[in-house]
Amino acid sequence: MSCLSQAFGLYVHIPFCPQRCPYCAFTILTGHTALYDRYVEAVCTEIRSWQGLAPKVPCQTVFFGGGTPSILEPAQIQRILDTTVVTFGITADAEITIEANPTTAEAQKFTAFRASGVNRLSLGVQSFNDADLKTLGRWHSAADAEAAYVTSRRAGFTNVNIDVIFSIPGAPRQHWQATVHTLLALAPEHISTYALTIEEGTRFARRHHQGRLEPVSEDDDAWAYAWVMETLAAAGYEHYEVSNFARPGYRSRHNWGYWHGADYLGVGLSAHSLLDGQRHWNRRALQAYLTAIEAGRAPHEGSESLDPVTARHERLWLQLRTCEGATLPPLELQALLSAPKFQAILEADLIALTPPRVRLTPSGFLLADAIGVEVLAILERTHERC
Repeated sequence: MSCLSQAFGLYVHIPFCPQRCPYCAFTILTGHTALYDRYVEAVCTEIRSWQGLAPKVPCQTVFFGGGTPSILEPAQIQRILDTTVVTFGITADAEITIEANPTTAEAQKFTAFRASGVNRLSLGVQSFNDADLKTLGRWHSAADAEAAYVTSRRAGFTNVNIDVIFSIPGAPRQHWQATVHTLLALAPEHISTYALTIEEGTRFARRHHQGRLEPVSEDDDAWAYAWVMETLAAAGYEHYEVSNFARPGYRSRHNWGYWHGADYLGVGLSAHSLLDGQRHWNRRALQAYLTAIEAGRAPHEGSESLDPVTARHERLWLQLRTCEGATLPPLELQALLSAPKFQAILEADLIALTPPRVRLTPSGFLLADAIGVEVLAILERTHERC
């Protein structure tokens, strides 16, 4: 790896979870408590196998995602961090995040995570309404979620994110408004808001196919998103990415790296990496992952090499989802300006153009994916002609 970007991040996937929510399509596992320590050792072994990256750059961000990483013991998280320090190094000002579930919010555990060097906590709350939490299949209550937040503060966390979901089937608009007002009363540094999507392979998808679950209408979905954008902006939160809001100085540095083409190493079950233009991803089956690691083999399930145009377009797609947008070279900018569909997007005030930069307007955030598809289609046609 000869030319890694200087913003280097490590993602650690912890697949274990107290439950599988009916809307969740992530690679997670319930139970398997007897394998926690074995899995942690496998992750440490995988990190050490990448020691060839060490002379390049230390980690500027570390993100423990899942699953529910806080289900592990603090000593296990510490082992992974210690291995990372020895193998790569971690910068003194690194952002180190752990995702947590309100059902795993114990004061002693949170305090120990903080003492180990974790300095950012992401709480998967999803809603502050008990009826909505029941619909989502969550085990915690709204009171549990608020208590978890208080616990995180008492443990010394000064950088806390809260995840919430809108467009929950059957929930009236007032539920979403009350959840957001509770968020504002708690005043976390960062808020992530996600529209509920019905993913194939989930229990929600099966219910939908059986006619037992009706998704929220497009109009209600658009209302919920537009309302939260306006409400959080008025409260002083910066809408810096389609789904993410932060107080000044509290953007997720790890995710910002993803959106701007930084190199990152992913370790653990199903984790993805992007290193020097090469992408690879790990096995999704736990035993296959453990067996490969313990046999001294790479646990990769697949890989691909990104050509410069593909890599450029991927970065453009992701950067368009941020408040700063993307800077375009003259050829690409001219191609967009010559396209009638792009002119229509401009006239509809969905994109703001200050050459050479294009960025989405608040109205454009509502249609971010569709706009991204159209912009990339125009640019791909341009490259084909060239």
